[in-house]
Amino acid sequence: MTAMDQHHDNERPMSPTMTRWIGIGNITAGILGLAALVTTYGLAESLVALQESAPDGVLATQSVHVLGVSFPVTLSMSVLLLGAASGLVGSAIQQSIVFANRSGHETLEQGWAWWYVLRPIWSALLGGVFVIAMNTGLISIGDTTTSTAGVTVLATIGALAGLFTDKVLEKLGAVLGATSTEETTSSSSATPTVATA
Repeated sequence: MTAMDQHHDNERPMSPTMTRWIGIGNITAGILGLAALVTTYGLAESLVALQESAPDGVLATQSVHVLGVSFPVTLSMSVLLLGAASGLVGSAIQQSIVFANRSGHETLEQGWAWWYVLRPIWSALLGGVFVIAMNTGLISIGDTTTSTAGVTVLATIGALAGLFTDKVLEKLGAVLGATSTEETTSSSSATPTVATA
């Protein structure tokens, strides 16, 4: 028996109550992610149009009301919010698939509960950062040569970063020089695998 087999043998099955709560959390994350994506997508498109029609040197803003408080949002801020919402949607898709498969095969493990709780947060943050990086270097929406199609590209990039959060982090680690075998091993085993039928 290998060390990996012993590790899996020591994992306790997830309780039915915890399984239900994580399932409800996945559904909630999906609904909130979709609502946030629709809202931020519309906001970004609106700000692109405002920025393109604004005189040179004038920064377009739009007021957003949250819980009775008004916040001015610029195009760059809306792109960051769009990336976070897209990352959340991508995460909801991926982790719901993992959850449904593992639940169906009764292989959910108690030790992975925090992964299901925290992964949407990681994915939203990563989606936001990825979209800002792509907007700065490649797409640059908001200037006079770019249409709202750039918003769609950025939303897609954010969703892909959220969908493949674990792989993106692994690749970024390699690009940034994380070559230690301990770091590689811990990052590659950081995702519960999907059981196949």
